[in-house]
Amino acid sequence: MSHPVFLSSSSLPRMPEGSRNEWHGFFGHGGELEANAFFPLFWRTLFSVDDIRHAKFIDEHDVDDESAAVEREESLQDFGADATYPYLVTGKQTALARLASRRERVLAAVGERYRPIYDGFAALIEHGFEDHVLLRTSGLPDAADAEDWLRADLASIDTLEAGRGEMPALAKDLGAHGANPVWLLSGTGSTDAGAWPTEELQALFPLPVRKKPKPGSDAPSAEKLASRPKSWIDPMLEWLAAFVAAGAALGAYWRTQSAWLAVLAFLVVAVGLGFGLVKLRGPRA
Repeated sequence: MSHPVFLSSSSLPRMPEGSRNEWHGFFGHGGELEANAFFPLFWRTLFSVDDIRHAKFIDEHDVDDESAAVEREESLQDFGADATYPYLVTGKQTALARLASRRERVLAAVGERYRPIYDGFAALIEHGFEDHVLLRTSGLPDAADAEDWLRADLASIDTLEAGRGEMPALAKDLGAHGANPVWLLSGTGSTDAGAWPTEELQALFPLPVRKKPKPGSDAPSAEKLASRPKSWIDPMLEWLAAFVAAGAALGAYWRTQSAWLAVLAFLVVAVGLGFGLVKLRGPRA
């Protein structure tokens, strides 16, 4: 299930408010990155616990937006008019200063090989975001109750150490087959300057390509099996099977004087011998 969270460029020092119809002018100014149900590590380097703010669920949609009327009504039914959730917002210059001051500690914990992602992410924030950086969290499944673990995650960013705390689990995820380090550490998305990750990062951290089967490793095709030459013994075995089946039918008729039992005996013996011949012959090299 999708539980998207967004790191958004914003000209506002807070979450847009639907009661003020601020969402219609929010998008299209600067970049936005997305993750699913988690905060990538490099996002957290932008913030501190002092950046936690609260917004109302009902304010997720503009009050005058007719296309969002159903969503507003559902939000009102699910959460009420005053229920809130925590989110994060900070000034861009403050975010860039934190990225710079935390760079070496974070990279020492996560691994030097991810420095290009960190540096690229810092450049993305500097050139692709406006005056404020906003982490929109309303898509989380536990958004209303997220403040405690959000505080803990933010507090831990300045005490990261390789092999401790959350780092072993993150290292395992990063090393898993098919893992996308850029997505795990910084999310995906776009800015006015282009898509994230950049082509350079995609070249440095390509997704693994599934290996093609080696030539000749597939099972033999029906055409190949059909084209294989028969042994001289094959016709003899087929004639022998026919005689045995016919003999069984005659023997059954002689003993019982019953035509249908003779037919039944012929079919049973013929099927059994036919199966035996197929197993005996099998595919020939």
